[in-house]
Amino acid sequence: MNRQTFYNWSGQFHCAPRRLHKPRSEAEMADIMRDISRRNTNARIFGSGLSPSDIAMSDDELVLLDEFDRVLEIDGDGHRVVVEPGITLENLSHALTRHGLALPVLGSVAGQTVTGAMGTATHGTGIEFGVFPTLIEAMRIVTPHGEALHISARENSELLPAARCHLGSLGVITRVTLRVCDAFDLEVTEQPNTLENVLSKLPERLRNDHYRFWYIPHTDRAWEWMATRASPGKPPRSSPWRKLASGFNDKFIDHHVYESLLYLATYRPSLIPLINKLGVRARFNKTRHSRGPSLAQFTFDCLFKQHVNEWSIPVEHTANALRGIRDLIAEKGYYAHLPIEVRFARGDDIWLSPCQGRDSCYIGVIAYMPHGRPPRHEAYFADFEKLMATFSGRPHWGKFFELEPDKLAKRYPRWEDFQRIRRRLDPEYRLRNRFTERVFRT
Repeated sequence: MNRQTFYNWSGQFHCAPRRLHKPRSEAEMADIMRDISRRNTNARIFGSGLSPSDIAMSDDELVLLDEFDRVLEIDGDGHRVVVEPGITLENLSHALTRHGLALPVLGSVAGQTVTGAMGTATHGTGIEFGVFPTLIEAMRIVTPHGEALHISARENSELLPAARCHLGSLGVITRVTLRVCDAFDLEVTEQPNTLENVLSKLPERLRNDHYRFWYIPHTDRAWEWMATRASPGKPPRSSPWRKLASGFNDKFIDHHVYESLLYLATYRPSLIPLINKLGVRARFNKTRHSRGPSLAQFTFDCLFKQHVNEWSIPVEHTANALRGIRDLIAEKGYYAHLPIEVRFARGDDIWLSPCQGRDSCYIGVIAYMPHGRPPRHEAYFADFEKLMATFSGRPHWGKFFELEPDKLAKRYPRWEDFQRIRRRLDPEYRLRNRFTERVFRT
């Protein structure tokens, strides 16, 4: 029998499951889970495949969510929405817009499913805004034995801090109630700066509603992004010539020219510092202002395929961590692609959230795969992980990392509580794969 192969977006991970399932309802999901348990096999839940890790991969059985993706209820007065697990954040945002509502914060991309964003603690940026699971008020979950549970602050409340960031390991989410807000625009200022100036002014910068910056390796430069929330309005008119120039830069320069340069650098990595400096001059050289709906302003084109490694650290370590990365690249002679992205999120009480118990800074390093050719980045990423560990770092669950389970456990005060809930809801570990075996060793 020919098996269908599933890849994540970067193509770095893939699986060829023996059996596929496409539920359209909670009842169908419960039947699938009971059947999987009865046949003594394992399964994982596959959403959009955007995660640059193997968290959703399974060569046993795969549950697909693309037909389980409806908006069930929108409560404009109560600022709540009830959705099925397979809807993407982008499609949900469009549905909310039609009712004058929005998700309070989004990450750089919005193609993830709701359950994927929950399970990996997807985040945006803004020190007053938490990771995506902090928006969850209630959910329904089907366990591998086929039992449907309602989880909220009032019902099965002891499960809520575990289930909000579930790593796909507690059951299958079938319905989620999210807190939303009134629709809003973002007035954005982007500007060049030096890294040291950014770090010295960080407390001031974090007073913006939303703030992130990119450090450009092999230079002393950074690119700041600052956003203020505003009532929705008509977008400023742009001339046809300005649109043409913007499209040329975005499609031709960013995609084709940059990708071709990085492709050459896979044969001669010593070109990367020069490429980064050219990028500063061509794309990160002058201040820009824009205004538009939140979805369009939060998200951007992530260009072409890439490997990503991202960690969360206590926000007070941001400056020392960035200086440490800069020094690591210089001392070890690593050739690092731009950018190193730096974002911020509010602390929370979700057991396996990387922001559990602390306001956090997320730092992500990147290794592009120009025209599918893999870069030489393993040693760089490994040393980056070691450096982040010195700052009490916790890896992003949706990005690939290699931290051992015993070290992971020490970084999460409620680690054993999560394991207790996992044993209760999935005692035979039906929802396991290589990711869970690597992370939990069970």
